[in-house]
Order: sequence, then C-alpha cells, then structure tokens
Amino acid sequence: MAVAILSSLGDVAYSPFIVPVAGCAMALGIAVAGIWSRTRKRELESHERLAAIAQGIAPPPTAEELVLTQAPRQAGSSLRRRANIRLTGIVLVSAAAGIVLFFVVLAAILLNRDVLCGAATGLIPLGIGVGFLIDSRIQAREIEEARDAAAAPAPPQAYNS
Repeated sequence: MAVAILSSLGDVAYSPFIVPVAGCAMALGIAVAGIWSRTRKRELESHERLAAIAQGIAPPPTAEELVLTQAPRQAGSSLRRRANIRLTGIVLVSAAAGIVLFFVVLAAILLNRDVLCGAATGLIPLGIGVGFLIDSRIQAREIEEARDAAAAPAPPQAYNS
C-alpha cells in the first residue's frame, strides 16, 4: 500500500499541473506570511505601548497618529504638476511611436503584412499620452488666466453722492 502511494506521488512530480499549483501555493504562502507579519508587528507595538503606559512614560505614537499629526504636505506647485503631466505625455507618445516602429520594422524583416496588426497596440499609449499633453496645455491656459486676473487692477467704483 505504501509503495503504491509513493509511486503515485512520483507520477505527480511529472504532472504538467505541478508548476501552476506550486505557483498558486507560493502566492498563497506569501499572502499568509504577510498577514501573519502584520499581525505580529501590531502585537509587538501594542506590547510596547502597554509597557510604556505601565512605566508612566508617554506611549510612542502609532503610524496612524504620526500621519494625522504631521503638517499636511503641499501638493506641489501647479507648475511642477504641469511639468510632470507634460513629461508623462511625452513619454507615452514616445512609447507609442516605439511600439509602432517596432512592428513596422518587424513586418519588413519577416515580410509578413499581418504583423502590422500589432502596431495598433501603439494606439493605446498614444491616446493616453495625447490626453496628458492636452491636459497640460489646458492647465497652462488656466494658470495664465489666473495670473492675468490677479495682475489686473480692480475697476474703479463710482460713488453716488
């Protein structure tokens, strides 16, 4: 009986399903280890806080308390944000051009026009990149309008006597 079980386990090692099953088991193991680690960390922080309270010392702040007590960060200037959006748009448009060029050259090398269908994948980053560039331009106009409105003098008010 034991020999039959061991021989059947030897057959399992040559199964084509061993890699996907092992991959799923590994992913599940990583998730469980992460949950256990986070729980253990909270337990240790709790013990540390309780020990500090027992000694009459102010307990160290938790990560959530640190986030809430820190001064809110400025999101950054609108010029820097616009520059980041413009950079993202340029990178995406360049990536789209690279993808299209890759498939055009591949079609020329293989002498197969069907490969040109892959060039259509470049339309996705192209559309997103153009959208970012349009957004950058709209933000530039809004910044200019706000700057002009702030610099314009207030109209004189008429006095009724």
